[in-house]
Amino acid sequence: MHKVLERQLRRVGVGEGPPTAEQWQALLERIDRAYAEADKDRYTLERSLELSSTEMRKRYTELQEAQRKLVEASRKAGMADVAASVLHNVGNVLNSANTSANLVVQTVRSPSCAGLGKVLALLAAQPSPGEFLDKDPKGKKVIPYLETLKVTMEEERRSLVTEVESLQKNLEHIKQVVAQQLSSAKGRPTSELSERVELSELFQDAIHVAKTGREGGTGEISFVRELAASSIETDRHKLMQIVTNLLANARDAVAGRPDATVTIRTSFGDADMIVIDVADNGVGIPSATLERLFSHGFTTKPDGHGYGLHGSACAAIELGGKLGAFSDGPGCGATFRLTLPRSRGRRAPTRVPSAAPHATEAT
Repeated sequence: MHKVLERQLRRVGVGEGPPTAEQWQALLERIDRAYAEADKDRYTLERSLELSSTEMRKRYTELQEAQRKLVEASRKAGMADVAASVLHNVGNVLNSANTSANLVVQTVRSPSCAGLGKVLALLAAQPSPGEFLDKDPKGKKVIPYLETLKVTMEEERRSLVTEVESLQKNLEHIKQVVAQQLSSAKGRPTSELSERVELSELFQDAIHVAKTGREGGTGEISFVRELAASSIETDRHKLMQIVTNLLANARDAVAGRPDATVTIRTSFGDADMIVIDVADNGVGIPSATLERLFSHGFTTKPDGHGYGLHGSACAAIELGGKLGAFSDGPGCGATFRLTLPRSRGRRAPTRVPSAAPHATEAT
């Protein structure tokens, strides 16, 4: 008899002798209870997810309505850029959040548990389940199938945890972006909440947003991390806003290239500063465009509005740093350089990075 089956039989009181019909029935009831509990948990999770999705759609509808009203009020007050900045920065992570939610739905609705139900029905239909498992060709496949099913369900659970954590981070970032922009719109200083930020973790989250934040995906784009500096004391959400914008621009710049690569690297600068470079091998930037890159409202994209880089440059200044860019021209790629103090209270030097043959920066 299979060792796994023997262990289960011992749990219901079977010793060395052959199991009785009552003991087989106890084993089947034990399996049936386990399946019923698993099915109940799955139903609860599906129901919770449906409610969460409904609530998310409701909140998104409310956000759209609030955005519309904010645009109207901002235009009257001469502050339409505040509303557009909210929409831009929220939009960067909203598609990523929606992708994570869809993956969770697909995983929860996977057919894994349905297969378990078929196995239970097959066992229940056998007059002698032990003989069926030991001798019948179909029965011999039951235990290996259940072991494979266990591995599959564990992988699905890990996937669920990963996507839910990503969803939580994106929603928290959206919340902070909206709070900061609304505070600015009301003429209040935004809070400077400094914390120790692990750059590897933040870059991983930002890369996830870049990969999932574009309809149709990113194709074969390689995201490379080269980290000399590991952490920084700053406002996590403002830094996330800047890096997300830079990665989104780099992603668009390399789209369609066979060797598309985006590299994010850190190094130590002068005067206790940290340098974050986001480099790509994409379309490059003409010198005339480079000079206007951080201007309010300037964009080269047909569907762009010119708030991303301008807002990122402003956020860099608020963090005590600066944002610059350089490129050797069309077809030569581009690098955006963010220089920040390792701790709040210091400010970045204002000179243009010497490594840039054609460079511009906002300070």
